[in-house]
Amino acid sequence: MRKSITQSILVLIIIFSQFSLFAEGGEALEPITITVQKGETLSLISERHLSDPKRWPELLKHNKIPNPDLIKPGLSLVVPVFLRKAVVGVTEFVMGQVEWNGTAGKGPWVPLKLGQELHPNDQIKTSGKGKTDVQINNVGMVRILTNSHFEVKGEDKKGGPVTVALFKGSLDAKVNKSNPPTTEHKFSIVSPSSTAGVRGTEFRVELDEKLSSTISCFEGVVDVGAQGKTVELTQGMATFVEKGKTPVQPYKIPEAPRLKEE
Repeated sequence: MRKSITQSILVLIIIFSQFSLFAEGGEALEPITITVQKGETLSLISERHLSDPKRWPELLKHNKIPNPDLIKPGLSLVVPVFLRKAVVGVTEFVMGQVEWNGTAGKGPWVPLKLGQELHPNDQIKTSGKGKTDVQINNVGMVRILTNSHFEVKGEDKKGGPVTVALFKGSLDAKVNKSNPPTTEHKFSIVSPSSTAGVRGTEFRVELDEKLSSTISCFEGVVDVGAQGKTVELTQGMATFVEKGKTPVQPYKIPEAPRLKEE
């Protein structure tokens, strides 16, 4: 009897340890090793890589570092799974000048790398001819176009839609269709003038200099809301939202371009 109880406990330990290897989106996580760069502090490292920056003492303990003052450029640190931020997506294409910020815009900006993991509140800026494709877990692909400022927010609640923010510029997106079809949004794009709730579709969001937005639906359905009013866009339709006002009545657009892999 005692042996069977022990075996059951071991099975439960194995199961729970496997659960700990998954991020919020169901993607497997692994420990990562980072190298402290010039100008990086323990506070900045914790903001970038830890799900809770206040758990920095656990990071030091895991790496057997007795004193925070020992965090120097060139030092390698292992960030274990239980301390890591959830991974929301990964970059699949980077061209030109594209920068990344892992501290919600508070810390320094660094060049965005191909294959870089993205976490909640990570931000991306493109300038010149720069652009990047981001694969969002369980959602689809977002292309951040030139001269844009973008933030990955993640899930507001477990199982809810993944939200991103567009502060400036424009983006294209291709969101996976739900099977079976659903009326629930799986992806939301928030801008200074509107919110676009998406089911499964191809669409574009563009901000002008006054931060008014134009949302174009190339395929599927997009619900665009602002100031308490929502309009539904179907294939080949668009709407314009002046900042501080409600969306205009949807209007027909020319034949829609198709979003292709770079």
